[in-house]
Amino acid sequence: MLDMENNDEILAEFILETREILDLLDGDFIRLEQSPDDKKLIGNIFRALHTLKGSSGFFAFKRLEKISHAGESLLGKIRDGQISLDPEKTDRLLDTVDVLRVIIEGIEKNHSEPLGDDQQLIEQLQALAKIQSQSVQRDVNLQKQSELGAEVEVFVESPSFSQADIAIPTSDVSISDKPHDVSAPVKVNLDTLDRLMNLTSEMVLARNRLLPFAANSKDLSFSQTVRSIDLLTLELQERMMKMRMQPISYVWSKFSRLVRDIAQECHKKVNLIQIGAETELDRALLDAIRDPLIHILRNSIDHSIEMPEVRKSKGKPEIGNIQLRAFHQNGMVLIEIVDDGAGINYDGIRQRAIERKLISSQEAVGLAKEVLNELIFLPGFSTKEKVSSLSGRGVGMDVVKNNITNVGGSIEITSEVNAGTTIKLKIPLTLAIMPALLVGSEEQTYAIPQNRIIELVRLDPNDTRALFEDFYGTPVYRLRENLIPVLNLSDELKLNKVSVDKTNSISLVVAQSEGVQFGIIVDTIFNIQDVVVKPLGPLLNNLPKYAGATILGSGRVSLIIDIDGIASESGLIGGFGANTITPVIENTQIEDGEIAMLLFELNGLSRIATPLDSIEHILMLSEEQFQENGNKEVVYYQDQLMHVIRLEDYVSGCQLNDSSGSAVFPALTCFINNKTYALIVKKVHDIIQVPIKMYELSSPQRGIEACVIYKDEVINVLDLVEVLAMHNAHDSTTMYPRVIDIHGVLD
Repeated sequence: MLDMENNDEILAEFILETREILDLLDGDFIRLEQSPDDKKLIGNIFRALHTLKGSSGFFAFKRLEKISHAGESLLGKIRDGQISLDPEKTDRLLDTVDVLRVIIEGIEKNHSEPLGDDQQLIEQLQALAKIQSQSVQRDVNLQKQSELGAEVEVFVESPSFSQADIAIPTSDVSISDKPHDVSAPVKVNLDTLDRLMNLTSEMVLARNRLLPFAANSKDLSFSQTVRSIDLLTLELQERMMKMRMQPISYVWSKFSRLVRDIAQECHKKVNLIQIGAETELDRALLDAIRDPLIHILRNSIDHSIEMPEVRKSKGKPEIGNIQLRAFHQNGMVLIEIVDDGAGINYDGIRQRAIERKLISSQEAVGLAKEVLNELIFLPGFSTKEKVSSLSGRGVGMDVVKNNITNVGGSIEITSEVNAGTTIKLKIPLTLAIMPALLVGSEEQTYAIPQNRIIELVRLDPNDTRALFEDFYGTPVYRLRENLIPVLNLSDELKLNKVSVDKTNSISLVVAQSEGVQFGIIVDTIFNIQDVVVKPLGPLLNNLPKYAGATILGSGRVSLIIDIDGIASESGLIGGFGANTITPVIENTQIEDGEIAMLLFELNGLSRIATPLDSIEHILMLSEEQFQENGNKEVVYYQDQLMHVIRLEDYVSGCQLNDSSGSAVFPALTCFINNKTYALIVKKVHDIIQVPIKMYELSSPQRGIEACVIYKDEVINVLDLVEVLAMHNAHDSTTMYPRVIDIHGVLD
């Protein structure tokens, strides 16, 4: 007989496996309702209930055993085709899952089966399993025709068995090959994973402290050792993060049942579509986004999806669609919740905002959709006239936003009347380690999460134009004809002024909080690196401007800036969130005939541009990072191999760069034909909006496609396709001669 400790371990494993079975049954019953003739699915459900009944009998859990047996009997009749599945049977089977889940919770709490009367549910299941006498007689007649044939037929056609379930020994399969066919999963306690992740984080910090010593050391052996430690730490960090990752289906699997129940309560017909359920996310973040996603789904069904008769009158299908889509983008996980309902009633939002005296009637007329969307996230704000169990209390969307922002994410809403609503959630992959921009202010170093930064702007203080304008007492900067408010980081953090020469340039970090873009002036911009996030102590928890702390390579502690806290404490959200700068932005919207381009400089060419949508990132790379791959240069950066292209070698009019080995270059990264390229340039200037119309060159020039006009200045446009073709030419040893400007020679 097993001792108590072993019994507890087996019971804990039984509870875990039972919960997994019940979670699967929730989704399987919904899919079976949509595809009642799916014999394989029916067989899977039947086997799951049979397994649960057998395990319950082992522990002498009579309630679990009786309910599972009743459900199994009903599924057996459906499997054999004696009765058909209908909504009533689906409801009772789902009720069975709910009761089983309650019993499991009681067993986990008290280590014994809770008391309860399940006779009514068992009788309902038994009643649904009864067959009409004609069907029974037909089955009896079939059995009399051929008892042996019936036995063989059951063995062959029963979905309870498959070729994988039956072991057939053959001479072609060796015993040594069998262990490779099955890889049994190993269950690890979450606390153990957390401790391992903490140790990995400490190792990353130790690695960061070693790197500066290696960079300044002349000892080649020491530098190579540190490089090996750097690579091993990076691989360990990536593998540890993968261990904590789980597919988002861990959360989504429960939503099919949720959507069905809410749709029935609202008397609507809703179909849930899930795309990208295999996308992986940190387990802690999965738990954090579960409730926000549930509330968003409830809102989509209750507020947006119309009643079947209303949809039919609009020419829509009676069944509304809600699509959940998840995918990776720029180190973040994007989750889109899209419905094809009525969309957001912006007139209702304006009216409710006026009633609550959030805005005046005059202000409400000019409010853009983006500003109205932000009102939805205010506490207590709701457009529902009647309070129901699902909505109308104004409690929900503010909590959704708080939960998302608390884990470093963001939420955006777009909606069109009678077309539907799209809600986008941006979630970081993990909270333990994240990329951050290190900036300096008054000789102090701070970290700003990279996912909160829109762009960086370097301003020349010697520019004859006024850098900042005054907007009702607030300094603003005109960024591509749009006005954004500006804050000074040292003023916001109340730092002591240090006499430092700041005449060289002014660095502006452009960020966004609650739909409001603003700039933060800093003294210095250092670099982007992975930082280990450490929580602040209890005495510092009431500082809203800081999100945590990290340890730099020098061993000094650097505080992590909370962008939302900075914006809120400065008064930007209250002052600009409603209706101030937005009208200016609306009056200077980009015309349809314009395109965004990145303006940069090459040796010999001071102005050249390329479409912004072709560039993914801007990096700073040094010659030391370049490695030889045959006769081509490559860079290994963030677990990917980038092919280096020095644009000056392929573009007419450029001068060859004779830089030293310590030079640092801006690199424009692009992803084309499943390859990542790093385009080396001399300097990046700005993002400009130019007319989409391009002018042909008077004579063809290598690497230049055409030219555009920007502020009465001719800007050459890079021909990226031609540059890549020359770079990827089969005869890579061919030297392309520089094109001589004949007109310049003749002059």
